[in-house]
Amino acid sequence: MDYKALANELFQNMIRTRKKSFYKKVDEVSHGERKILGYLTYGKNKVTSGELSEYLDLSTPRVASALNSLSKKGFIKRKKDEQDKRVVIVNITESGKSFVKEEHEEAMGALEKILEKLGEQDAREFVRITKRIQEISNENE
Repeated sequence: MDYKALANELFQNMIRTRKKSFYKKVDEVSHGERKILGYLTYGKNKVTSGELSEYLDLSTPRVASALNSLSKKGFIKRKKDEQDKRVVIVNITESGKSFVKEEHEEAMGALEKILEKLGEQDAREFVRITKRIQEISNENE
């Protein structure tokens, strides 16, 4: 089997899939911003930018830029820590939480439709294979 050709075909398919309207909307928020919003919604709220950088494996300049952008969009608020005025605490706003939850629901709806069109057997196989890919990727880290 020509795995290189197969890998190229998979890669091209993934690129073409990313150009669909759902992904265009998702791209309105950068990857770093998305990681931060997800962490603040589903992980820990009220954190420092340093904690975000460390936990999300993003550079401190990337976190600073993302936080500035998210603040302008009204998705986060920053305020000085009451115990240590040198420390700035980041927390998500209700608008930010709503954005994350709406995007999550849209993503789940889009995935559900795709899986439904695949049919039960192909959908189960697809999920099984993607899980296996994740396991293999984790082994290679």
